[in-house]
Amino acid sequence: MTEDAMIAVNKLSRDAFIARYGSLYANADWAAAEAYACRPFVSLKALNATLSAMIGAAPQEAQRRVLRGYVGLETLLAVASGVPQAPSGVPAGLDRLAPEIFAQFRSLNKAYEHRFDMPFILDMTGLEATDVMAALESRLQHKPEVELHVALQEITRMAEAKLLTMPPVLA
Repeated sequence: MTEDAMIAVNKLSRDAFIARYGSLYANADWAAAEAYACRPFVSLKALNATLSAMIGAAPQEAQRRVLRGYVGLETLLAVASGVPQAPSGVPAGLDRLAPEIFAQFRSLNKAYEHRFDMPFILDMTGLEATDVMAALESRLQHKPEVELHVALQEITRMAEAKLLTMPPVLA
């Protein structure tokens, strides 16, 4: 992003800033409101790092509310099985699983949600179903506080990708 574009970002009014960046993280427009006070940002990555830090410093229940705002694996599996409860488009080939693999995903995901009380969130960009399964199996072994941190890192990656593809602010 050009210096002029970052100047435009930093000149946004508080309301315009929150309107533009408040939805980068689910259920976290409050993080954008807090991040506004940290301007000026030198880059979009710095902006995202600030938003992420606001969420990371929030109480655990607020962090969980943010994470529960994301489409988790269960929703993707429901879409893959033909149940119309989430947006179309299933990543990582989850809509082409053999029935026994699909059942294994469902079982592991239910164990994950029961253990951590949040959806399994993974940036699936460029991943195959085997990668997702390996991540799910691995993350099930985490302690709850470690897994909360890992899930927050995942949404930070997703937010940054979204942020970097947003059209620039017009001065």
